[in-house]
Amino acid sequence: MIITNQWSDDARVFESRNGWFAITTTVVDVSSAPAVLASGKQAGIFPEDAYCSTGQMYLRQIEWRENSQHATSQSSRLWNEFDARPFSLVEKRFLQAALALEGHYTGLIDGAWGRGSQSAIERFTRQKFDRVPLNADAAYLVMTTIDTFIADGWEAKNINYLALSVMMPMKKMRLVEREGLLEKWEHTGQDMTLMFTDLTDPELLDLHSNLWGAEGLVGEPYTVRQSNRWVTAVDFLDGSGYIRSDLIGGTWSTVALFGSNASRQEFGLITSSIVVGSPVAMLPETDGLLLAYTTDLISFLAEDDHSPQSIDRADRVATPDLNRRESPSEAQGRTSGTGFFVNSDGEMLTNAHVIEGCSDITVDGKPADIIAVSRAFDLAAVKPRISQEVAHLPFAAREIGLNADITIAGYPLHGLLGGLNVSRGSISAMKGLRGDETSFQMSAPVQPGNSGGPVVDRSGNVVGVVVSKLDVMEVASVTGDIAQNVNFAVRGSMAKIFMQTNGIQYEERVSNEEVRPEEAAKKLEATTRLIECLPY
Repeated sequence: MIITNQWSDDARVFESRNGWFAITTTVVDVSSAPAVLASGKQAGIFPEDAYCSTGQMYLRQIEWRENSQHATSQSSRLWNEFDARPFSLVEKRFLQAALALEGHYTGLIDGAWGRGSQSAIERFTRQKFDRVPLNADAAYLVMTTIDTFIADGWEAKNINYLALSVMMPMKKMRLVEREGLLEKWEHTGQDMTLMFTDLTDPELLDLHSNLWGAEGLVGEPYTVRQSNRWVTAVDFLDGSGYIRSDLIGGTWSTVALFGSNASRQEFGLITSSIVVGSPVAMLPETDGLLLAYTTDLISFLAEDDHSPQSIDRADRVATPDLNRRESPSEAQGRTSGTGFFVNSDGEMLTNAHVIEGCSDITVDGKPADIIAVSRAFDLAAVKPRISQEVAHLPFAAREIGLNADITIAGYPLHGLLGGLNVSRGSISAMKGLRGDETSFQMSAPVQPGNSGGPVVDRSGNVVGVVVSKLDVMEVASVTGDIAQNVNFAVRGSMAKIFMQTNGIQYEERVSNEEVRPEEAAKKLEATTRLIECLPY
């Protein structure tokens, strides 16, 4: 913060009695302090949350220049954009395995960092942190994946009689059958079965054909039919099936895996890790660049005694620039969010940040106009240029309570995910970040593109407007802890004040009648729309 604002010549840092650290930049007379502070904020010299202090609460001065020089040299490379080229083959294999375990990578774990691998890490960081990949994200993957490997006992198992090897979570797998050339393993905590066998040509044809032609398939099967390798992969409503056969020594060494949707991430790592021959090195080298990044991240999280006590420390400690960067779709000039109809005339609510800086907006591809904006509430009203009446959502007459069930709807990760996404959760806290009383915290999952979507109660009445998710990487950089399911919505009462102030009609409803989840989804589908913005 000091370097970014060019305060290096004048800044002093003090430790305060309440545990905060104060940055001071100048000393002024008490009588002129309010005017100096106001003019400094207006000129952009001081941040909006700056204030004047007598200094009576300060305990000691901190020599920030020595500390920051060490911290910058140690951690600045973490915040550079991710580049896989300097990594070794083994390090890239490990990142592919980590991304497979996160559910984003489906190719072979071979260390060849091509378009599929790069797209996987971009999907991961876009979903997790809403930005392009940074070196810190690769370090974060190392930390979380190694923890998972240790906890679940992941290791490369050598299937000697088939001349194959495959990664398996051995602490969670048990051998349930061994007969001749057949081995059958089951997962102890998930509905997942892994089989190894050796097949003749007719047996190969039967096994793959049976899976390819199975009833209840979702989408088209994925198949590979080469002279030395056959692969068949299918999806069902409740899970997936995968068979890979390699021609070795005149017969087909075969791995077959079947798992429920709940096992999809482990399923992905197992199928991606199959190799012919002995296991390959997977863990990153101790003297390599990837673990050096990880050490930097761990050191950064430990600086200034960062602890997971409270996310409130995020505005007290100087942190690196983690401002959101453009996603690939934004780089092409278009961003998106969600909105919903609040009356039959077609007026909609969304977030102010969804339509901010737009030269044109569209609702489901049709031109729309902005009719009201409040940056204080982060709310906006828009109206598509349509003439017919539309279905709309009523607002709940009463505030929702703590731990109440809610449903949200929106268009997250538009262009990657298709169509409306409906998710469920509950009210986690009645206040937002840092005690903000205009919002509440909820557990329903929020991704980029959900902003502006409705939050409805069990009766299908609006109780809030989705506004944001916590930047877990930024909080981790401050607290040393990874926050999960911390998402926020503007209170419905604030939305009603916004609409009343701007003369927007809405319906209010008192109802304790519970709507079935399927019916709620239909109503949300009829009233929730994709909003796209074309920036200036």
